[in-house]
Amino acid sequence: MKRTAVKRIAALTAAILCIAGMSVQPAEKLPAGAVTIAELEAQKAENNKKIAEYQQQLEQFSADQKEEEAYQAALQDKIDVLQNNMQIIDTELEAIKENIFRLDGDITNMEMTISEQKVEIDQGLEEFKLRLRAMYVNGNDSLASALVGATDFYDLLSKYELISCVARHDDTLVNDLKEELEQYDRNLETLEAQRQQEEDAKAEQEAKQEEMRNSMNELNAAYAESEAEKERLEQEKALANQSIDDLKKANEEADAAEAEIYEAIRKAEEEARRKAEEEAKKRAAEEEARRKAAEAAAAQQNSGGNTASAPGTSTPAVSAPTTTEDYSGSSFGWPCPGHYYISSGFAWRWGKQHKGIDIAQSNGADVVASRSGTVIKSYNGCTHNYGKSANCCGNGYGNYVIIMHDDGTYSTLYGHMSSIIVSVGTYVNKGQTIGYVGSTGHSTGPHLHFEIRKNGTAVDPSGYLNY
Repeated sequence: MKRTAVKRIAALTAAILCIAGMSVQPAEKLPAGAVTIAELEAQKAENNKKIAEYQQQLEQFSADQKEEEAYQAALQDKIDVLQNNMQIIDTELEAIKENIFRLDGDITNMEMTISEQKVEIDQGLEEFKLRLRAMYVNGNDSLASALVGATDFYDLLSKYELISCVARHDDTLVNDLKEELEQYDRNLETLEAQRQQEEDAKAEQEAKQEEMRNSMNELNAAYAESEAEKERLEQEKALANQSIDDLKKANEEADAAEAEIYEAIRKAEEEARRKAEEEAKKRAAEEEARRKAAEAAAAQQNSGGNTASAPGTSTPAVSAPTTTEDYSGSSFGWPCPGHYYISSGFAWRWGKQHKGIDIAQSNGADVVASRSGTVIKSYNGCTHNYGKSANCCGNGYGNYVIIMHDDGTYSTLYGHMSSIIVSVGTYVNKGQTIGYVGSTGHSTGPHLHFEIRKNGTAVDPSGYLNY
């Protein structure tokens, strides 16, 4: 039904029944999140002032002074504030993503409501026509005249003097139909408002992600001048200059780890598919039972010879399905809050593919679940928590955890931890601590190795995280 037609019906019925309309109440944005973001923005502005001050201090040092302790101390202060700024931006992005997810749900629910209302309105029109036909068959001359003189339903509805002949329960039917039409119109406007809110939120998300990327570039530049990073690069260089035999052995260990990880993910995916199929069958059975119950109720109602629904009755609305977490690519959270320096990205390294990102300079920091899910594999038997140029345990990953997420498609891996505090079968929520950053396994220094896998295959985390 076109929207103009809907308005025409509502206007004509309003002339008959004199029922006032209602104002539109579009979905509100998260009030708590808005206050938090405002406070975070104030903190970020203060941090930016400190960053500028530290940069002025750094520029005062001459080239021959850059190795001195004072320069490194000022540089570390700048790095610390940059990290804090990035955590603020990351928190803002998570709030924006939550708002977008909520709006997605609101829009989906409203679209379903509008679709159901459209069906009910069409049914109401048909019931009203059937009621008029029944009265005509029973010899109501006034309504017969209305039928003869009317060219369509809208024309008939405009003949006020004929409608007044309809019985009280028929008036109720018209009132209900008009209210449905008015609510339908309000819901259309609410849907448009929700869609606009979502567009605004997505634009804000893009702006924040650009700010995150710029901050990360600035952080990388600052780290490049730090003594800690120079030392780490020397260790990486030494590792890259290993003998061919050593590299071959390391690659064999990596292949063995990959096969083991892939098999664990495959089994978890099979289990997830099995559970999904069982749930789908259960839902189908419930839907079939509801359908049969509705048909039985309709048959019982029609057995009395009625040609229209009883006054005040309508088809019950179907509740929209709900989800507990968004499974689009943007739903992954940062796995090491407060630490954002990526020392190695998703690329070829040491003669093999580096399947994730390394978040460095984070010794002892909390490692959190990037998304909610179930721990499907873990290893916590590595005690060699120090930098080394060869593998010591865990097939190179050291102490590590693999989480299969609820959608059954994505999984995440967290490696080189000093220790883990979850076990296989544990269900963890997004943001829950699962262990602590260390340097176990094949690791030259403390860092978190983080992977995102889709159907068991490693993908570049940069396409999923807030940078």
